[in-house]
Amino acid sequence: MTPPRRAGGPAPTDRLDSRFRAVAARGPARTAVTDAYGPLTYGELAEQAAIVTRALRDRVAPGQPVALRAGRSRHALAALLGILGAGASYLPIDPGYPEQRRRHLLEDSGTQLVVTDGALAPDETPLAELGPLRLAARPPVPGSAVLPPDTAYIIYTSGSTGVPKGCVVGHAQVLALLDAAVPLFGSGADDVWSLFHSWSFDFSVWEIWGALLYGGRAVVVDQETATDPDAFAALLAAERVTVLDQVPSAFGNLVTEATASGLRLPALRHVVLGGEALVPDDIRRWWAAGVAPGAAVTNMYGITETTVHVTHCRLTPEILREAGPGRTPIGRPLGHLDVQLRDETGRPVPPGERGELWVGGAGVSHGYLGRPELTAERFPQDPEGGGRRYRSGDWAVADAEGFLHYVGRMDGQVKLRGFRIELGEVEAALRALPGVLGAACLVDDAGRTPALAAFVVADRDTLPPARVRELLAGRLPVHMLPQALHYLDRLPVTPHGKLDRTALVAARTGGRDPGAARVSIP
Repeated sequence: MTPPRRAGGPAPTDRLDSRFRAVAARGPARTAVTDAYGPLTYGELAEQAAIVTRALRDRVAPGQPVALRAGRSRHALAALLGILGAGASYLPIDPGYPEQRRRHLLEDSGTQLVVTDGALAPDETPLAELGPLRLAARPPVPGSAVLPPDTAYIIYTSGSTGVPKGCVVGHAQVLALLDAAVPLFGSGADDVWSLFHSWSFDFSVWEIWGALLYGGRAVVVDQETATDPDAFAALLAAERVTVLDQVPSAFGNLVTEATASGLRLPALRHVVLGGEALVPDDIRRWWAAGVAPGAAVTNMYGITETTVHVTHCRLTPEILREAGPGRTPIGRPLGHLDVQLRDETGRPVPPGERGELWVGGAGVSHGYLGRPELTAERFPQDPEGGGRRYRSGDWAVADAEGFLHYVGRMDGQVKLRGFRIELGEVEAALRALPGVLGAACLVDDAGRTPALAAFVVADRDTLPPARVRELLAGRLPVHMLPQALHYLDRLPVTPHGKLDRTALVAARTGGRDPGAARVSIP
């Protein structure tokens, strides 16, 4: 097996795995992680990671991607640490993804090795048994992209053309985030972090390393518990979690459970929200119920391409009152980043005027895997000087003091339940279904939390909602499946022939009827 070619230059000496080993050496008997199987010490976790490292060491080049296809458990953390310890990078592949998407991620990345806690695919050859984990080889992919040797992970995000794209992030970029952000929370060895999110969602990067690089304890939340607010609330209380990371929609479910049950979390010090726009009423309900009187609530706007978090905003009743509809307070940039608001020509806009967020600094990632044209477009050299920046595609407004409010997307990309979703990718999947003559998607924000609504030009009897759901589930991950389906005789268009999304909103609510009939997807 021939490893893919790598970009030149040595791998870094200051790495996530080396910092972890230093923490483990200082306190090997401290509890590092707790999951459904019980506690595991730093020393034990380091030993399990070393088993994976030894199996990989002679099989990988610096930065080479190794797929991590594992559920939420201590075993996944050991695998992740072991992959990095061998000098490789990890490509998280959620076992719950449809087979077609899992295969695309492996083939697009040129990944030749897989570490998994589950069954192997038919084209995978077992190489080693690593306790509860298995190492397997995949057929080589010709023409694999060149990766920097300091690559730590590749996380795929939704693509507007229907093809997901991999974002390449280095060790230095993650360490810059942690060095800038963790001190803001005063987090250390006494903290207990919840690991709530899928490894395929970059919020998990913050959770994993925020706990393990500072001597804290990570509580892995399994999939079943994560989707059950009652069980999740009980876990938070039993484990005395001090740092809770949540997407606002999941937080809203927790608030509902907490207010109904009288839950109290006296140990909780911080609630960190990110991944989508705030629901201010949920935060007010949280405060009013007195669930965690000692816990600060912080909103952190972030982007995968600039390494998880970009800004931070400690929320107060006053900040929420001043935000106003359609304006999410995101505060100020973290210390390792520089954020500017630019117009369509790339020129800075004055305070109070809407502009696109351009992000520069130590957290800007290497770009997209094997997509040089897209990387050049989205990561241009700053025309005002200062190196590369990432053009976020997000609109924001800054006041005279530089305090930022997020006000929406420039394109068809949305964030729901913490995941970035290109509406074009969902629409492409819908149009590919037999019997669909046209398709469009939008975010339905009429309820307490936003939801994805789909509109199709199709015959309901021939292609009923259950069948649509079944077919889409074979193409898209769960977080990209529409929550509601509307059948249309035709897609409404503007006088210029473009899709009339305003008319779609009216069709959704019944105010205008171009042949619409709302059908909830189970």
